Amino acid sequence: DISIAPVAVMHWFRKGLRLHDNPALLHALSLVNNKQSPGEIYPVYVVDSNCYQLLKCSVLRANFLLECLQDLDRSLRDCGSRLYVTTGDP
Repeated sequence: DISIAPVAVMHWFRKGLRLHDNPALLHALSLVNNKQSPGEIYPVYVVDSNCYQLLKCSVLRANFLLECLQDLDRSLRDCGSRLYVTTGDP
């Protein structure tokens, strides 16, 4: 009897903050939702505090990014996961 190790997948979000048209994420979800070898997915978004676009953007643009991240987290929670957000130099 061959033992199959659980799958652990990290998906790094950079620009595409949606589930429905993200083939790499959908593939990762299919790997961890496999009944024969279930696993965990760790969706990650890194906020680069030195990013020129973030430093120079308006309050409305920054709020839009925050709302997109919150919506993405809700969608991932509906799939049994969550979004991990951190700061740093990606």
